[in-house]
Amino acid sequence: GLVKPDIVFFGENLPPRFHNLLKEDFQSCDLLIVMGTSLAVQPFASLISRVPEECPRLLINREKVGETSEMDMMLAKLGITRGGGNGFVFDEKRRYRDVFFEGDCDQGCWELATLLGWKTELQALVDKTA
Repeated sequence: GLVKPDIVFFGENLPPRFHNLLKEDFQSCDLLIVMGTSLAVQPFASLISRVPEECPRLLINREKVGETSEMDMMLAKLGITRGGGNGFVFDEKRRYRDVFFEGDCDQGCWELATLLGWKTELQALVDKTA
């Protein structure tokens, strides 16, 4: 018979659990970590705007993606949104919660674990699964 992995392919519907937990999970988020993505496919591309305004957001990626344009920032000040007003803001003058780590996901996770003092624990998990 046909063997299908436990993932959702492009064009398939997301499971009901995703929609049921979306609002609750994102509203209680303390830190959003986004890794290895183009943020080009919906609904995931818009998820970065679902966390509270005070929630820090970290993008670990080879390139910046999901940024709010200057036009969206100006329109948001007027109370007009086009769907892009809550994207990442990495510009030093306007940034207050977004951080970009340029590199691959493994490198970014190791750096984050090191900064948090979790490098030994991460290495133990890696060794355990190897």
